[in-house]
Amino acid sequence: MPCSITVLKTSPVRVGGQVDDSATYFHWFFWIFPPCVEAFRHCKPLVSVYGTHQYGKYGSTLLVAIAQDGNSNIIPIVFALVEGENAESWLFFLSHMRQHVTPQPGILVISDMHTGIKDALEAPDGGWLPLTAYKAFYIRHVAANFALSFKGRYARRWLVNAAYARTDVEFYY
Repeated sequence: MPCSITVLKTSPVRVGGQVDDSATYFHWFFWIFPPCVEAFRHCKPLVSVYGTHQYGKYGSTLLVAIAQDGNSNIIPIVFALVEGENAESWLFFLSHMRQHVTPQPGILVISDMHTGIKDALEAPDGGWLPLTAYKAFYIRHVAANFALSFKGRYARRWLVNAAYARTDVEFYY
């Protein structure tokens, strides 16, 4: 697609301790489609990021960021293929997303509790520190961890209901 933004990072191949300049191998690939960037300008100021593992011959990880418009429709905005979920690949993904799609202050980043995401969001040069961006966790992950420590028939449901409450009355109910 014309005007798409792509970033490809490769690494040198080492053979017997020597760098082979005739070959490189895939490290990271990041891409954005222009309609996604344009659509994000009309979305809520939040992005949800997630990584999913690709199985089979290549075994990479697909990183995706999605947003929500005013009607709660989900819009994919940014994609990357990386060798795995770690702090370096998340920093690569989130810094390019910040640079190309979400430069405005006050963005909320919703994610699972992966330490690579946490480290990337807290990196001083990543552009995701508080006042320019905020972070939150998927309630599904918080509730799963909560249920491991607090056994009870209704405990998890009460936590989820409190998290989704929009008023004090709903929260205390």
